[in-house]
Amino acid sequence: MNGVSLAVREWPGRGSTLVCVHGLTANHTSWESLASVLTPDCRMIAYDLRGRGESDKPPKGYSLDIHGEDLAGLLDQFGLRSAVLMGHSLGASIALKFAARFPRRVRKLILVDGGIDVRAEVLDSLAPAVNRLDVEFPSMEMFLELLRGLPMFAGRWNEHLERYFRYDVEVLPGGAVRSKVAKHAIEEEVASLARERLWAHHHRIQCPTLILRAPDGLLTATDCLMTQEEAEAMARAIRKSRLVVVPGTNHYTVLLGTNARARRALRAFVTP
Repeated sequence: MNGVSLAVREWPGRGSTLVCVHGLTANHTSWESLASVLTPDCRMIAYDLRGRGESDKPPKGYSLDIHGEDLAGLLDQFGLRSAVLMGHSLGASIALKFAARFPRRVRKLILVDGGIDVRAEVLDSLAPAVNRLDVEFPSMEMFLELLRGLPMFAGRWNEHLERYFRYDVEVLPGGAVRSKVAKHAIEEEVASLARERLWAHHHRIQCPTLILRAPDGLLTATDCLMTQEEAEAMARAIRKSRLVVVPGTNHYTVLLGTNARARRALRAFVTP
């Protein structure tokens, strides 16, 4: 798509097609936790963004607009004139701007803890995820052990997180592991995000929209990605939106978890 090859995973199903867009340093496996909940009542398509996972990693070209062009190419590749878009974190921002730019191609929109302008302190809380890029860890188990000890995963580790992070890394010849995410992609991405003004697009969204907010912090109890005030402001600006706060979840576990409230809200929205 758009001159770049993207790694894609499809979960077959009937009904609506959901195209899922992951977060900043994530990959398509972040959506596997929802596949058993939403399929086969709907069809799910997820992909690794350029610069991540098994997708191509060009030296330049990382912005919401370029990701939107990739997304349009993906829809065309699957013969989809329109689809339900579901994005998490950066993926929510990509989906939001795409829906504002191409309203006829988006039937419904799901924004999971994202779709707002990024505050400086949010980037600080994401530092552990960014700092691990380009770092070689002696073994897969040492890598996973380090992750299990991070504050955002304490008491929350599960099979979905385990699978997600195993896919995240490549195993080097000596047994060491290193993230598949290209650090240059994230550096350009973050610089581009700093110039975005997503609030200017919120009122342009025409389709029904579900907003999921995770209230728990990452490194501390309060450093959540989206504040309640920000979530409510976005919900007011998007005319056909519903805001659901998912208690007991943080930016990772709202997606890579098994929260019943989040799953009920998604099923009701996608398969009414």
